Amino acid sequence: MIGTTRAFASFLLELTRGRIAIALALMILVGLTEGLSLVILIPLLAAVDPGGAAEMGRLPLIGDWLGTLTLSLPLLLVGFVLLIAVQAMLARAKSLYLARTMHRAIDQLRLQLFESVGMARWEVTARTRPADINHVLLGEIDRVRSAASSLLALMQTMVMLLIYIALAALVAWEMALFASLVGSLLFFLLYPVRRKATRFGHDLSRMFQEQNVTLLEFLTGIRVAKSFVIEEEYAGRLRRHLDVVRQKTIGFASISTLGTLFFQVASAAFAAIFVYVAAAVFTLGLPRIAVLLLIFVRVAPRFSGLQDSLQQYFTALPAFDNVMQQIGFYTREAETLPAPGVTAPTMQSAIRFENVVLQFDGAAAPLLGGICLDVPAGEVTALIGPSGSGKSTIADLAMGLLRPTGGRIFIDDTPLDDGNRRLWRKSVGFVPQDPFLLNDTLAVNLRIADPQATQGDIERALTLANAMGFVAALPDGLDTVVGERGTRFSGGERQRIALARALLRQPAFLILDEATSALDWENQEAIAAAIKRLRGQLTILTIAHRPSMMDFADHVIALQDGRIVEQGKFGSLARDPHSHLARLLASEQRERS
Repeated sequence: MIGTTRAFASFLLELTRGRIAIALALMILVGLTEGLSLVILIPLLAAVDPGGAAEMGRLPLIGDWLGTLTLSLPLLLVGFVLLIAVQAMLARAKSLYLARTMHRAIDQLRLQLFESVGMARWEVTARTRPADINHVLLGEIDRVRSAASSLLALMQTMVMLLIYIALAALVAWEMALFASLVGSLLFFLLYPVRRKATRFGHDLSRMFQEQNVTLLEFLTGIRVAKSFVIEEEYAGRLRRHLDVVRQKTIGFASISTLGTLFFQVASAAFAAIFVYVAAAVFTLGLPRIAVLLLIFVRVAPRFSGLQDSLQQYFTALPAFDNVMQQIGFYTREAETLPAPGVTAPTMQSAIRFENVVLQFDGAAAPLLGGICLDVPAGEVTALIGPSGSGKSTIADLAMGLLRPTGGRIFIDDTPLDDGNRRLWRKSVGFVPQDPFLLNDTLAVNLRIADPQATQGDIERALTLANAMGFVAALPDGLDTVVGERGTRFSGGERQRIALARALLRQPAFLILDEATSALDWENQEAIAAAIKRLRGQLTILTIAHRPSMMDFADHVIALQDGRIVEQGKFGSLARDPHSHLARLLASEQRERS
């Protein structure tokens, strides 16, 4: 735990660029002014008590100096009020500075994790549950903020304790030692509670992660949940998670509050002993006893606050380990950035796969085995085959999302590798089966592909995608808000918007990943007509089960179990009754009839 705390403190110092040290300095100034306000009580009490001057002279270290003071009572009172005012202003400045510093630091940490996830290789990100990433980005980083706040509160409490003990030593060193020993003893006795806080912190990370998975699964799949009438099942799962969290939290609270109760009762008892010893054993005068008692009353809650801050810190600290592990993991799995001077591959001839193999770690068999194919430039190539045959995997490899574990991919004669893969993707337009649309305006959704696109650029892309007609008919045109996941539009309209977005970046290579598989015949034909108009203008790779999305293809490649079982010209394969394409065409004809 000491090592983790050292790492956490170094991390905060680096993350805040040293500003946290300024906040600590302000804490010390607040403590000093508070201490001075207590010191001034001694001459105040002496001024009220006629025999107080002699008592002041017997104080260690500062007795002679206080004895020379000839300030009047009104002047001392004014000085006391001014010190309190300065203390309050410093405390406010410290709080504001600390709030700004911590807010910027936590935002930077959240952004660091967000960027590391975004820059990780696709095969790594694709295997991660969105709920887990969401949990760390939101819940765990908020707990890191709590850990940082608790650590700073701990440091402030320790500073104040040192100042109060030093003040007590100036008044009566014996009583200062007595108070220090009592507080340290009580603090030591509550060590088991702090160990329990650390274990509870690890439990919280796990419990909140499971709870977040249930919530996100339900919210993203609420349509399916309602269609199967299983809302209560999800509610039951969440209820069980909440019950576990509540029981664990209440169990820990019962232990931690018992510690607080013990501290308060013990402090009161020792305060009574403190006063008795000061008066009966050390025969201290009223001014010194009053100041010592006031210091003790301030010191005792500081020891209790030290315990509370440590409990909260140990409870939240495991989140720091979790966040740093996630950042480290995604950073190690980061996609390679192109070196300065490297240019994107240009395609004049073809995209070529040479004995390409793809097998993920731990998989029993490869997803693709020895794939050899060409996607000729300026032509349309169709991939067909049953689900799971490797069509989308080939598309991900062709656009540079995935890296082959064997073989090579060429853009003309240029190998597609880590050095140019990201640059190549800037030349690729992609239309997925389920188009991703933000809950924002049409213009914002389209400009995802090209933030600098003009109104004319957008209208040309919509026209090419056969979407300008229904967009022009909208009352708000491009300012129309599409709704959550594009619910303002039909499935066919969403697909044409996604196609327009892909075309807006003027790609050299367009990939259509089963872009019409969930649409009716009319919408399929509308999108097919839009794609036919693009023939010869760019290279197209289409993945489809429907012949309406492949009858305009120049080449057809049939896949099964990660291997090519057939490839050739559309016309010749369609005329061969034994080909996969002919059987697919016959199947669609039967469906239509």
